[in-house]
Amino acid sequence: MKLTLCELEEQLMGSSDLPSAADIEIAAVRIDSRLVKKGDVFFCIEGENFDGHNFAEQALESGAVAVVVSQFMPELEGKPAIMVRDTVQALGRVAAYWRRKSNARMIAVTGSAGKTTVKEMLAHVLSASGSVHKNFMNRNNQIGLPLSMLEATGDETYWVMELGISQPHDMGELGPIAQPDMAIVHNIGPAHLEGLGSLENVAVQKSSLFKYIRPEGKALCCKDHELLWNAANEICTPVVFSSQDENAEYYSTLLHTLPNGSGRFLLKAGNESTEVVLPTCGEHFAENAAAVTCAAHQLGMELVEIAEKLATVEMPKQRFHCHTHGAWTLIDDSYNANPLSMNRAIDTAKRIADERPLVLVLGDMLELGEEAGCAHCNLGSKIADTKPEAAFYHGQHYSEVASKTNGCTLVPVNKPEEFLNGMHELGLSDAVVLFKGSRSCRMEDYFHALSNDINGETGGNKA
Repeated sequence: MKLTLCELEEQLMGSSDLPSAADIEIAAVRIDSRLVKKGDVFFCIEGENFDGHNFAEQALESGAVAVVVSQFMPELEGKPAIMVRDTVQALGRVAAYWRRKSNARMIAVTGSAGKTTVKEMLAHVLSASGSVHKNFMNRNNQIGLPLSMLEATGDETYWVMELGISQPHDMGELGPIAQPDMAIVHNIGPAHLEGLGSLENVAVQKSSLFKYIRPEGKALCCKDHELLWNAANEICTPVVFSSQDENAEYYSTLLHTLPNGSGRFLLKAGNESTEVVLPTCGEHFAENAAAVTCAAHQLGMELVEIAEKLATVEMPKQRFHCHTHGAWTLIDDSYNANPLSMNRAIDTAKRIADERPLVLVLGDMLELGEEAGCAHCNLGSKIADTKPEAAFYHGQHYSEVASKTNGCTLVPVNKPEEFLNGMHELGLSDAVVLFKGSRSCRMEDYFHALSNDINGETGGNKA
């Protein structure tokens, strides 16, 4: 970021009052007072557990050149404090201004499942044609997105940012901050229904990202989700990609699964096609590959370059990350879960297992509102259809899931030790084990428990 304190004041207040503000270059923007260093600006954000206003004086003592506040604080009299109505909105305004100053091409990514993976894949591919800045993991909300943008130098070729929404107003706040040159919506599913209400509204809200594309910018949309495709076409005429329609301009499909859990995929861009081995074999991963191929090709990369970079991509942690320990394959997909991503993960794990035993270690899917009961009953039916060697479940929706497993044993577990005891009783010497649930379930604790247990017994590489 290359902004002066004067510029920041003018964006937030319309004018600059602080002495010598034009000569003070801001080092960084912070919301954690523990990280503040000389030259930073500290935004006092009010959160569930902490109120940044309580740390304003500490930030100034640590060297902050100013603090941004939304409360009258007599103790800051005579100190460099900038008063605004809402500090989160103010943070967004500063990021939007920085966006307008930068010459980087902004690519914004959203979807219901896999947007972090698409963002990471695309950033990796585009690094072959220029410098790339991206938001760290899923820092994709009204705080994370602006902070990520303000961490950029402004000299990058591309900014690749994911945008996450859970309420109807979210995209209307994130879109004007991002002001994308290219926007990608790669899928929709029944996620965050507690706030978004219905799958139809998920489609409307996700596709509304296209309203904020800059003039001459491009909208990229997956046509495999009818509600999404229809909603997108109400706004613009998107560039189409697909993992189902081989006649689409951009297309990808899984050709076959390899023994290590990776997959060989077909990539198609216009009249050209090629094959590439990617680090997972899920058919849904073809959707990700098609989105990335479409974006990179539209940004000027050749298909052969795209394939070469995709061949070296690594899956983000806790996003269907496969770990091999001797004869065991542990799949850490523990970051989050909704019905779309859960079904896809189970299908892919089953494909990887083939004739080997499959064990499912699953947790609740949260923020589904009135659909929660039905969604977890459907998960029980999915488990019954999958017929795993064993299934373990952590969460409050155990009864709904168990009611539909049709005789398939579903073992309730409250802590990793109980799960390990159950695994020992199975007496398996090898298996494919999938770990997945919503963030608050911390299913990674179960993954690490089994990983460490196997390593201690087999001497395998620690995950």
